[in-house]
Amino acid sequence: MAEFVRPSRPGLDLSFYRDWLARREEELRKNAARPVHFVTISREYGCEGYQLAVALAEKLNARRGAAPWSMFTHEMIDQMLTNEQITREMLDNITQGRWKFRDWFIDALVPKYLQSQSSQVFERMRDLVLSLVSRGNCVIVGTAGQILSGSLDPRKFRAAHVRVIAPQRWRVARLRRLYNLTEAEAEHTILSKQGLRDGFIADFTGMNANNPDLYHMIFNNARMPVDTMAGLVNEALRLNGAFED
Repeated sequence: MAEFVRPSRPGLDLSFYRDWLARREEELRKNAARPVHFVTISREYGCEGYQLAVALAEKLNARRGAAPWSMFTHEMIDQMLTNEQITREMLDNITQGRWKFRDWFIDALVPKYLQSQSSQVFERMRDLVLSLVSRGNCVIVGTAGQILSGSLDPRKFRAAHVRVIAPQRWRVARLRRLYNLTEAEAEHTILSKQGLRDGFIADFTGMNANNPDLYHMIFNNARMPVDTMAGLVNEALRLNGAFED
């Protein structure tokens, strides 16, 4: 069976990033004592995690006088890394290979220049994700953001970790509708793509993305539309002080 390749989404133009970064740095200088807020979105393959991030960012930026919020997908983060002389092949090796978490113990015993390429690339990914969330006002989709940011001081860095799930039959129907797949092709795609995602997180963090303890909110995409989910996350941020003047 041929492997399904999802069409690339538009929006990898990263020209917005410098402006967002400059404005966030200015906000942080003015309000150094205030905690920063950010959102991570994790999803089962076939759920509307990307659409949720778009809807949430629109709501956050629609507030009058709001400080800017930006969303970062794993494709955007990958592009940022490739701009740092990390090749597409190196990224594919850590997202599609079968490197093991126990290898961290080996890499920890040797000088950095002797560490595996996979360890070094993942460390750059981790550092980039932490650099984004430490500035606040960002929505991170994928890349194990909920785990990588888990050790940050919650008094200073206030996260809203969101998980989007749905029954497999719902996700199969959605992929068939979007990409004109047969039922068998959609099922195969979900199993293979979800396996890669779960394997990446397990291999590089030693954790299971399905663990509900990692999240503040878990939504069933089959029972809740995107706009409702975005509204609930927006309200949770408000209650947690994200919009205080």
